[in-house]
Amino acid sequence: MNDKVKVVRKRTFSAHHMLIGAARAAVEDAEAKRPGWSYSQLTAITLCGLAIEAICNAVGERVVTDWKDFESASPNAKLRLLCERLNVQYDKNQEPWSTVRWLLKLRNAIAHAKPQQVEEEYVWSRDEYDHRRRDVPLSDLEQDLSLGNAKRALSATEDVLLRLTQVIPAENRFGLYSDGWEGSASAIYDD
Repeated sequence: MNDKVKVVRKRTFSAHHMLIGAARAAVEDAEAKRPGWSYSQLTAITLCGLAIEAICNAVGERVVTDWKDFESASPNAKLRLLCERLNVQYDKNQEPWSTVRWLLKLRNAIAHAKPQQVEEEYVWSRDEYDHRRRDVPLSDLEQDLSLGNAKRALSATEDVLLRLTQVIPAENRFGLYSDGWEGSASAIYDD
């Protein structure tokens, strides 16, 4: 039996799926306080910030002619352009857009982190001192890295994905809201 099978498989890879999936896993790790959980908060927030731009690029490529002309635009500009093109209401002071603006600003702060001299001065009771003396003073960046903010970032990212993908014509949605592939197989017979 030397029959062969011709297999054709196709998939349009969109990085936002793996970024959101990894962010979800990081939030779960932080919630469960698994070893390294504080880094999981950083991971979730960073990956959500990256996912926003990946979502924009995946959607933009399908709904904007010559999307490559917009590749160097900021993620905020890309979002506004897509919302306008898709008739999605965008108000920078409303959710999820206000969170996304915060998230993208934080993503840039992480990517371009600068040293910061952190100094705190307190007058504590002896009891406060005994309980808080080992608390590390946090930088501005570190203060934003919390489980609540990681969940907030993930929720806003998933909301943006849903808002943008649900208004795209059905024939253009494949692979945007969920990852998937298609394929076929046919037998090749030896004569």
